[in-house]
Amino acid sequence: MNRHINTGRMGESLAIEYLTDKGYVILETNYRNRIGEVDIIAYDKDVLVFVEVKTRLGTNYGYAFESVDSRKQKKIANASLMYLQKNRMSDVQVRYDVIEVYPMEEVRVNHFENAFSL
Repeated sequence: MNRHINTGRMGESLAIEYLTDKGYVILETNYRNRIGEVDIIAYDKDVLVFVEVKTRLGTNYGYAFESVDSRKQKKIANASLMYLQKNRMSDVQVRYDVIEVYPMEEVRVNHFENAFSL
């Protein structure tokens, strides 16, 4: 299996563990529809959170969160709107977070709440 896929899966697992420890309720992981993908969908109390996880083995090419550019944000937002519509969730508060994971000797997880909006 591709090393990038393994790194990404490890990062997502660490992000799920991190969110669960913070009291989030995980609804879906790797949600896909014809528009795009959302890594994690979870509830933070009464807020529905769509989370993009970026994993890097270092910062040689910049910080992980920097790769969630406006094009990627739009794709996540559109996929989330389709999720809301499909699940008939019209009266729910929504937030978009980015989690960057650096799984080196000492694992580092940085959580950017409200990283972007529609």
